[in-house]
Amino acid sequence: MKKVLVLLVLSILFFVVDNFFMPFMAIGGVYPSILLVFCILYSIQNGKWEGMWLGVFCGLLQDLFFTHVFGINVITNMMVCLLAGIIGTNIFKEKKLIPVVSCFALSFLKGAVIFAILYIVDIKMSFSRVLFVSLYDMVVAFFMFRRVYDLCQEDYMQIQWKF
Repeated sequence: MKKVLVLLVLSILFFVVDNFFMPFMAIGGVYPSILLVFCILYSIQNGKWEGMWLGVFCGLLQDLFFTHVFGINVITNMMVCLLAGIIGTNIFKEKKLIPVVSCFALSFLKGAVIFAILYIVDIKMSFSRVLFVSLYDMVVAFFMFRRVYDLCQEDYMQIQWKF
């Protein structure tokens, strides 16, 4: 129960930071999504199923502020966190390089899918923005990785088997 509560509080906190404080940190109108970076790093550490559910919840939060197409963040976050969980099964989780590069690639994938969906429904956006947001997310992931890794190593965040 404590694990779920911690994840809910952190997700809501990162959502608030994303929408109310990160626009002030924008470089050229582009700012990272701390919530997405957290979801990806958490999914890499804890596997595809836990990450997928966190991605769905965070996608719902993000869709509250995305007025164009409701549900687009739920689907893309779920897909990205599922892929992150699959990536996490085959790597040394304490090393920083692959999770940070994966964060860039998965953030780029999410942005490209959103770009494609918005293009289909005739909503225009710049594709270069996707690249810059992904690069910014990678920088944030570099600094956020150790904190998420340490959080996932806490006793209350580990799966407890009861026989």
